[in-house]
Amino acid sequence: LVADVVESEKVAVGEGSVEFLVDVAPSLAIRADHEQLHRVLTNLVRNARQAIEATRRPGTIELAGGETEEGWWIRIGDSGPGLPERAREHLYQPFQGGTRRGGTGLGLAIAAELVRGHVGVLELLKTGKDGTEFMIRLPRALAA
Repeated sequence: LVADVVESEKVAVGEGSVEFLVDVAPSLAIRADHEQLHRVLTNLVRNARQAIEATRRPGTIELAGGETEEGWWIRIGDSGPGLPERAREHLYQPFQGGTRRGGTGLGLAIAAELVRGHVGVLELLKTGKDGTEFMIRLPRALAA
């Protein structure tokens, strides 16, 4: 799944300006809806790519995944410019958190809702001039 998302974004970016680093064990299996998780990851990685491209400088997107006794985690980080204050204030609100001209501001709202549908959480770990990092946490035990 991660390889598919990265491959798709590599096609969109072309040669050289964005490097993708993946640290996910090939044997990692997460109990989640494949299509929904694909949509979440695509949104986060596309946002990261577009943020880096907007700087007109090379950058890096990192994807890592793993598991604990409690559940699974996926971290998506980038070396972009960070999220503007306006976007942070309305991060998961539809039509409010968009930062790109022509964007709708729906991507993160939908991603967060899809993760919540898995009884998980999508959280912003950090953002600043050195980049942005999101974490997806999905529990092993589903709520009753």
